[in-house]
Amino acid sequence: MYFGSVRFFKHVIVAVVIILIIVPCVICFVLGAQLNEQKEENEKLRAEIGSGRIEEYNTRYEADQMFELYRDKLDDKEGFLQRVYGYDPGEYSSALFSGEAVIPDATDAPVTEPAASTAAPETSGDSEPEAVQAMAESTDGVAETTEAPEEVPEFTHTEASGGTTNVRAAYEMMYPELYADVPENIVYNEDMDYVYLTFDDGPSKYTDSILNYLEMYDLKATFFVVPDGSDESNARLKRIANAGHTIGIHTASHEYNKIYESVEAYLDDFKIAYDRVYAATGIKCTLFRFPGGSINDYNESIRDDLIAEMTRRGFIYFDWNVDSSDALGATWTEMYNNVTSQTKACNRAVILMHDYNGGYNTILVLEDIIRWLISNERGYKLDKLTEFVKPVQF
Repeated sequence: MYFGSVRFFKHVIVAVVIILIIVPCVICFVLGAQLNEQKEENEKLRAEIGSGRIEEYNTRYEADQMFELYRDKLDDKEGFLQRVYGYDPGEYSSALFSGEAVIPDATDAPVTEPAASTAAPETSGDSEPEAVQAMAESTDGVAETTEAPEEVPEFTHTEASGGTTNVRAAYEMMYPELYADVPENIVYNEDMDYVYLTFDDGPSKYTDSILNYLEMYDLKATFFVVPDGSDESNARLKRIANAGHTIGIHTASHEYNKIYESVEAYLDDFKIAYDRVYAATGIKCTLFRFPGGSINDYNESIRDDLIAEMTRRGFIYFDWNVDSSDALGATWTEMYNNVTSQTKACNRAVILMHDYNGGYNTILVLEDIIRWLISNERGYKLDKLTEFVKPVQF
């Protein structure tokens, strides 16, 4: 009889061993493989966002291309450049972007025209003071130069020695089309008790979830994006735009050492992101956020010049006064407490959250934060940032 026999109990023991040992081992192996696959996927995504798929952008064009691009800036200065600097305008374009020269305004060092019977003195790329002085000292039918005005031009370049010269910095001539279309003398909206949700570093795999929550509660927010130019990124940018949210520029590479190397480097990076957003959505962004905020350890040496240049071009930057700390690995509880406590202390709040680097915890806590904001006794009003919102800046 099998039931109750020795063979029966042997089979029972084998079955118990299989259930208690082998099955858990198999389950652990499968879960381990899945976790490893997820980890590889996350590392791959992080690398892609960081630099893996960020194309190198060449800003040094051939002289003839540069001359065509900057013709509108050079036409009215050709005579001045040839007379004072001895530059051929086409060659000057190349010199400009190799860092060897800067284009001054003709008013910076006014000179009179030479007499018709006398050729203009030849120069060989002398600096402005030497060239102008040489012309002033010439008595062969050349009228004396008039003194340059004493006031310093609106935009100047500070030399390493600390002196200031009346010339435009080379980066001011970069990307002449890269200017924000914003009204002059902006009158800011009254926004007491307004709250502005902002999300940095997207679009990413979390973007759709963020947009779903915003749509669920009929809210508008602001996305400071790091577009990579892929079809997937472009599709999410379009969804953000079509939903009526504000898109601002964050960066193209998010590589601090690279973008804060110089004002020129920042403009190169900004232009890539700007063009990608425009290509995907048709939107010419006017708002932006500095990676790390306007004051950080990486931009100290160029900070003042960089802010002045971006402001001169009409772009408006926003920092924040409420930090969820999601990018620093905050837990659900920490994020919720950070946002609620800091928002209470503000007359109006610009909340920093992250589309990508905040991770899944940002998605988990977002709805709870929204529900707290819209039900709060202060009657918070949630909206998106525009040029008519007074910037929060460090």
